[in-house]
Amino acid sequence: MENLHRYHRATVGLWRRAHAGLRPPRGRECLTWCAVHGVLAGLRRLRDVPALLAAFESSRAADADFALVGSLLPGVPTSPLFDEIREAAFYLRWRELGGGP
Repeated sequence: MENLHRYHRATVGLWRRAHAGLRPPRGRECLTWCAVHGVLAGLRRLRDVPALLAAFESSRAADADFALVGSLLPGVPTSPLFDEIREAAFYLRWRELGGGP
């Protein structure tokens, strides 16, 4: 992580905090984690950290991620839970790419 620009280090920190602090709505824990892993499955097409960071900034990719999350958690307020779900998925992919803790 030391080789990342400060902005990207802050972004990864945001992902890490979202993953650590994710609190699913009561009774929707399983679906919340399904949403995280659904977004993660889509992120696995990204083969390196620069692509992952670029995807996080893409509003088109965010719209698709939020549509997936919304399909699994209908009726749940979108903010900030949907952002946290997406960020948690990015953190998991970051870890898979060897980005560190």
